[in-house]
Amino acid sequence: MKALDLKLMRDLWRMRGQALAIAVVLAAASATFILSMGVHGSLTVTRDAYYSANNFGDVFANMTRAPRSIVDRVARVEGVQQAQGSILQYALLDYPDRVDAVRALLQSVDERGRDRLDLVTLKTGRMPAPGQPGEVVVDEAFALANGVSPGDEVDAIIYGTKQRLRVVGIGLAPNYINAFAPGDIVPDDTRFGVFWMGEEALEAATDRTEAINALSVKLQHGASEPDVIRAIDTILEPYGGTGAYGREDHPSHMFLDSELDQLEAMVQVFPPVFLIVSTFLVYIVLGRMIRTQRSLIGLLKAFGYSDVAIAWHYLKFALAIAILATILGSLAGIWMGRAMTELYGRYYHFPFLRFSFAPGVFVGAGALAMASAALGAVTGVWSAARLTPAVAMSPPPPPVYRAGAVERLGQRAGFTAIGHMIVRHIARWPGRSAITVSGVALSMGLLFSTLQFIDASQFMLESYFFRSQQQDLSITFTEARNEDVLYELAQLPGVLRVEPRRALSVEMSYANRHERTALQASTPDSLLTARIDQDGNVIAMPPGGLMLSRQLADQLGAEVGDRVRVKMLGGRRTEAMLPVGALVDEFIGANAYATDRTIEDMARDGAPAGSALLLIDPAMRETLLTELKAMPVALSIGDRDLEMERFAEMIDDNINTMIFFYIAFASAIAVGVVYNSARILFSERAHELATLRVLGYHRHEVAVVLIGEIALLVAVAVPLGLITGHWLAQFMVLMFSSDLFRLPFAPSNSTYAYSAMVVLVAALLTALVVARRVMGLDMVRVLKARD
Repeated sequence: MKALDLKLMRDLWRMRGQALAIAVVLAAASATFILSMGVHGSLTVTRDAYYSANNFGDVFANMTRAPRSIVDRVARVEGVQQAQGSILQYALLDYPDRVDAVRALLQSVDERGRDRLDLVTLKTGRMPAPGQPGEVVVDEAFALANGVSPGDEVDAIIYGTKQRLRVVGIGLAPNYINAFAPGDIVPDDTRFGVFWMGEEALEAATDRTEAINALSVKLQHGASEPDVIRAIDTILEPYGGTGAYGREDHPSHMFLDSELDQLEAMVQVFPPVFLIVSTFLVYIVLGRMIRTQRSLIGLLKAFGYSDVAIAWHYLKFALAIAILATILGSLAGIWMGRAMTELYGRYYHFPFLRFSFAPGVFVGAGALAMASAALGAVTGVWSAARLTPAVAMSPPPPPVYRAGAVERLGQRAGFTAIGHMIVRHIARWPGRSAITVSGVALSMGLLFSTLQFIDASQFMLESYFFRSQQQDLSITFTEARNEDVLYELAQLPGVLRVEPRRALSVEMSYANRHERTALQASTPDSLLTARIDQDGNVIAMPPGGLMLSRQLADQLGAEVGDRVRVKMLGGRRTEAMLPVGALVDEFIGANAYATDRTIEDMARDGAPAGSALLLIDPAMRETLLTELKAMPVALSIGDRDLEMERFAEMIDDNINTMIFFYIAFASAIAVGVVYNSARILFSERAHELATLRVLGYHRHEVAVVLIGEIALLVAVAVPLGLITGHWLAQFMVLMFSSDLFRLPFAPSNSTYAYSAMVVLVAALLTALVVARRVMGLDMVRVLKARD
């Protein structure tokens, strides 16, 4: 081993505590990078392979009813490679031992295996056989959540008729990676599932012989998706087509794509924080080491070592820390990645999902760690290379202390001698003090911005489920109904109030922008629904025109007062130019609202109730649910409390896991910064501390000099950290928002307090570890050492 390499090993061992502290911060950056990129890559590769193997469609369309021959017409459209028609039908499942309503979406499959798009992957059992009308394949998520296995039977109300279904297989398909029930905002596998039923059997059950109501299309390579969608819309218009849409708007794909976007945002937010802190730490530690080794550097140069050799030697010190950090970060990233992948496996249903170890991810993490360490080492390495032997072997000029603003402030504040020593040393090294304050502030800001997600999710739950949605149950009908169904519901036992709800599938256009959404009716006397903005205020429905969510308005580029063209998709396909009367900042979806009169004018069908909201007597809940499940007009029954529990469970599973990780990361930054600052302070002031002991100061008083300076810097960092966290949290809310959900910025007082407490405890424990060295200070050795 070369002499310089042997020296490098000794330096690393001698400074192992500081080197490890820096490595932990760099490892946090590597772990976050590997976690985010690894999970993102795993989901993306699995999704793409699944889509390709099962031939997931590119364009989808629904209609009221169309002859099966329409599939051939669509297949002849320029740019279409394949087209496939099917039947979709919702059903209520009758489980006698369950009070809550369990729903299913029945989709037809060819019993003779001639399907070519959106293929079902069987996990066990077989596909429905020809001539067996009750055979179904159940999606795996529903089967696992409800203990369903091949051979089981269940009664289902299909198109108003009860039919016995027999499970012959368990499977999954790419168009149902997430399965959403009508009106639900998150998947609920315990109360909703997808059943694949033979084509002939479902035709008979729904009275759709040789007819379809859903279409899936595969495009040719290079085909224009907008052109194909326009052509399909033209073909399906006479058959009640509700508008074709691309894969990016498919509910299952969109939900998964939103998660991938959040993982990308995580890479853009978290690793840079760790990299910035670690760069400054390397700068401080290496700079201090080079200053203490000036005479040694001069001696090495006098013996013939070149400037390049000296510079490379100290650069290797930083790179060695980066290599250690990459190893630690890789191990932590793999462990966290596996944990997150297992968590995602509960919500995204693939034939397989494993955390992949892509070499490029680890190379990227290592490159970032080395680049950060090298950047922090540049100044120190340059100063070591520039030193001439004569200058290096002479002692450095002592620091110059003079009375300044800090000194005068201390005198006016009545500081003790130890207090003067603390503030004077901080003023003497303002850059290093600023780095310590900044590092602690960043750790607190990172923790605060992460904890804020808990407050945001709780605020969103309260706003959506408690204030915006006041109903207990929601009933979706098989088709829009007149007022008679409302009177019928009002007569049921336990019903306290009934309100109709109607939504039309529309396309909104403004300037050259087009968006498809649901235009929902809002009645002025409604007590069960309200429009709540992000500040918690109830926004009144304007008497005329539209109310748009801020998300939809931004997508259209429209503001209050602008007139938007609204075209109904399906039905009578009426069009109207309506003014935007109000905007509302909502957290879920891109929504549009209009008065019930506006909805009636567009629908022109005399059916104001596509669904109904019920306020009920809790004591009559079970009896009422039994009555509702027996109603032929009821397509689905939604329970607000169960939906809220499911939504809260999903948020908690994701956020609690991430909170654990980032509390550890924030603590790592605080520990790394405080430990390195304390160790440098100790090495610089060991002579002064020993002198104080000789002059008669007690060990505890001497320790105050060291701990007091750290405490003062941390105290300054706390308010800065809260300010940093405030802005970082708002930035993260923006980065993590999607078309599906937008988290509000709503931090609670406890979040501020908890963030400060975690960082203060981490800093205190670290300072106490260093203070032990002060207690065991060898005065004779320190005072005999050459400065």
